[in-house]
Amino acid sequence: MKSIEYIQQDNEFNYLRDLIVSMEDGKCLGILLQGPPGTGKTLLAISLAKSFNAPYYIVDGSPDLDRRDLEGNWEILNGDTKFNYGPLTKGIEDANKDGISFIIINEINAIRESEQISLNSLLSENHVNLISKGFERYELNKKSKLIVIGTLNKGVIGVNKLQEAFEDRFLVTPEITFPIKPKEIEIATKISGCKRNLAEIVVDAARQIRKQAIKDFSITKIFSTRLVVNFCLVVSKMSPSYIKCNIENIIINKLGETQEERKSIALLLDGKMFESKIRNMLRPEPTVPNHSTQLITATELEIINKARNKVKDYSHLLGSGKFIKSNGVLMWKFFEWFWYNNKKIIQQYFHLTEKLNYHKIYKRETGKKHRYNEEITLKYIKWLYRNKNKDLMFFMTQIYPILD
Repeated sequence: MKSIEYIQQDNEFNYLRDLIVSMEDGKCLGILLQGPPGTGKTLLAISLAKSFNAPYYIVDGSPDLDRRDLEGNWEILNGDTKFNYGPLTKGIEDANKDGISFIIINEINAIRESEQISLNSLLSENHVNLISKGFERYELNKKSKLIVIGTLNKGVIGVNKLQEAFEDRFLVTPEITFPIKPKEIEIATKISGCKRNLAEIVVDAARQIRKQAIKDFSITKIFSTRLVVNFCLVVSKMSPSYIKCNIENIIINKLGETQEERKSIALLLDGKMFESKIRNMLRPEPTVPNHSTQLITATELEIINKARNKVKDYSHLLGSGKFIKSNGVLMWKFFEWFWYNNKKIIQQYFHLTEKLNYHKIYKRETGKKHRYNEEITLKYIKWLYRNKNKDLMFFMTQIYPILD
């Protein structure tokens, strides 16, 4: 499995790396990364350690964390006692041996105030006193550096608030936020290995859900960059037949705390045609048969001419080009206008799509018939628009042309 490295948004990685290089030896440097969950704080810390080829230890902060878990503790093994050194002492030992080492403490504000004391002396005086070994001192030598990186989300407070004196011992406190859209697409693409157009669809939906969460608090959890990456990774590896399951299990059920929240998320995704866009992108479009040499019957020609005349009416009312977006995608309002103003003609025209067998794909995927009382349904036209937009454009401009 390839190693995952942090992709910086601005210059935060370079800044912190240069900061570490600039600090004199013999010091313990504290860095406090704050920001929402899933923005890459831990990955940034690990990537910094890897950039120095330095050993690192990861501690998950929690109210149950004891000072002895950080410093070390005694264990009885086969009748003998053995002292197990903790990440703080191991970090000092590695730094003294290799010149530099890292200790990464996730959710540092979840550690109890009484246990934060063990880090105070390390951050300010470059040593720890092991209470379990008669306050034996472990000290950083004058040619080494120990980097302590804490991560926290200020919106989530642990058992106690982070002590002010403890927080002050950290030299810098960078804010790691959600990336801008192009950068988040780049992150999702590089880390998950998915195609860029898939990342664009997922990032667009994530940003819409974040906006909704901030706007009216109808959604408790934030659609994080980590979640974007995870979703892109899974759906790009699995069969498209599992897209619906993955949307429910990775996004809706994970973000929705209640049934109402899950419903809100599902509606937002449906409004952006999320499932259809991903399904359309992941499933290779079948090659459109070449009908350039096929003779059009008199009946088909009559249907085409009627439809073309109505397209001209539409262009006269709303202006030419008002049925195609700037990116070349057909507009849905064009089909709506056609349906509600010339229903019979559009139904006759879409009967011609049966020659491409899309009605069979429609039935296989939806379980529904494309006709009701022998007439083409609006749901079938909408399905073609959402799932076969490119082929529909080719159909309407080349095979049975009604668009110029």
